Amino acid sequence: MESSGEFRVMIELLDLKVDIVFKDFFGDKSSKEILESFINSILGFEGDDLIEVEEFLDPRKMRVEVGKPTTFVDLSVKARGGERYIIEMQTYNHEGFDKRLLYYLGKDYTEQIEYQYHLPKIKKGGKGKKPKKMIGWGDLPIVHVVAVIDFHRNQKEKNGVLNHHEVVETYRFRPDVSESNGHIFDHWKATIVDLTKFRSKPVNKLQTNKEKWIYILNDAPSLKKEKREALKKDPVFQRALERLEVLSADPKTRKAYETSVNEQRDHLAILQAAEKKGLEEGRKEGLEEGIKEGIKEGRKEVALVLLKQGLQVNQISEATGLSDEEVLSLRK
Repeated sequence: MESSGEFRVMIELLDLKVDIVFKDFFGDKSSKEILESFINSILGFEGDDLIEVEEFLDPRKMRVEVGKPTTFVDLSVKARGGERYIIEMQTYNHEGFDKRLLYYLGKDYTEQIEYQYHLPKIKKGGKGKKPKKMIGWGDLPIVHVVAVIDFHRNQKEKNGVLNHHEVVETYRFRPDVSESNGHIFDHWKATIVDLTKFRSKPVNKLQTNKEKWIYILNDAPSLKKEKREALKKDPVFQRALERLEVLSADPKTRKAYETSVNEQRDHLAILQAAEKKGLEEGRKEGLEEGIKEGIKEGRKEVALVLLKQGLQVNQISEATGLSDEEVLSLRK
């Protein structure tokens, strides 16, 4: 008879790209080393640059109020060094997604100064003191948004999202005039992890933790026992996969997962239907426009013949329906 541990190993893993699984998996405070490994691996941090998560922040404060429905970031954390990291998973391309990333950066960066006050205790009968601000303008930390995306982007038009050719791309602000001011512009960073650009390879060919994380994000449901055991040779990925196995075996999580998958499927179907309708209307409009243009060109050819025969401009305009200016332009 199989033990519960063996049973969990054989459970089909849930797709990490689905929002509810992504949030529960990386947002588990008791297993923060999983999120630390993900951030450090994706951003290429090593040695003294390695970050340690100090606090999981309330993602509701990052609410987007511009449009409906109201949305929240998936995860927001503060590192021990003070830097803040916003982690997002996106499976389809929202209009203005690049601008949404800017909104996240700006909101998280500026709101810190507004509420960080320390109210000192006042002794009985003593006079009140002004609240002391715990953070000053000069202390605002770096804010870095990491957006994991799973949709194809148009290389030429960029499709509303920053786009290059790498799987992991980091964008930052640069001063136009003086590089000496780079420390100011370096406070906002955005990293995009494009899962569609990752070329899958056998597990034993994955050389870095970055590749392993992207591989798991892409293919968690297809990971069979042999592949999982190979990945579990690394202690961090052993904890990560065991965490995902627990989530995948939980009936409540699986039910919420299926609901979320259905909602995403319905939303995608609506987007595809709208896109198809737009293309069909565009073709129809293009055909109608082409017919109109063809008729107009035919009238111009008739007008040219009449001009050669010496008819007056007003007579040609009346006969062809062209304006006097259009007839005169043909003469030129």
